Amino acid sequence: MVLNHFDRKLSTADAALKENFTNSIFEFDSTFYLLFDNIDEYENPASSYMNTIKDLGEKHKVNFVLFNQIKHDDDRFMLEGQMFNTRSGGLIYRRKIDLTNYLNGQINELNLWVGNVTGNIEKEWQKNRESILFKNPENIVQEKTPLGAAMRSLIFPGWGQAYSGKKVSPRVWAGTESALSLAVLFNFLKYEEATKNYLANLKLYNETDDEKEVERFRNQAESDWDEHKMFSELAIAFAGATGTGWVANSIHAWIVGPRSFKNLYQKWDPQLPDTTG
Repeated sequence: MVLNHFDRKLSTADAALKENFTNSIFEFDSTFYLLFDNIDEYENPASSYMNTIKDLGEKHKVNFVLFNQIKHDDDRFMLEGQMFNTRSGGLIYRRKIDLTNYLNGQINELNLWVGNVTGNIEKEWQKNRESILFKNPENIVQEKTPLGAAMRSLIFPGWGQAYSGKKVSPRVWAGTESALSLAVLFNFLKYEEATKNYLANLKLYNETDDEKEVERFRNQAESDWDEHKMFSELAIAFAGATGTGWVANSIHAWIVGPRSFKNLYQKWDPQLPDTTG
């Protein structure tokens, strides 16, 4: 016995099952579907409907009850199948599958589910499924990779994030590293200036015998030395921050880099034969 519950009308479902499984006898009934709608809410779903299943078996003189449910979500659909033994009333087999909505996919997945239960699966049904699934996802060469993102950000901060399609983080990384790099450059130039001034004042200090000029050049040389030391330390600190940020930016680009989905689908080829099962 088959109980079908679909959130969209599939008028050919019953006929397709009868046509494709001529060695099986099906009875269709839609009056009990609400009993199975929320099976996951029960602590022990296998025993929740035992009496109902036994009653259905006696009423329709069948050994098994198949409950099929299809729910759609935008361009995807979920098929849940449950198989009950009317003698014991227990749930003996259950299957859930979530797929992209392909041509005649609902009927094809029903055929695969019932075929799996009855041990009668046609190759065409499997080919229909394979038409949207890559056979060897691990061999797919991706156009964009996390490594590609990391290498780009290693060349220029934010490039890898932009390569991965991010909107905000490329600007943040590029702006931060640019500011740090400018700070390094500024402090290095000030360090160079202070060094030159120090050397110039030191030379003047050594060449003069005038007491007032000796005092003035000494004070200027000491001030230049302090500035030279301060700007040197700042340049080193900002250089370290820039280098650390540069590496962190590359690591971040790898983390957020483009990766394939767990389920990879290719576009439906309209040239393929229209097989409803």
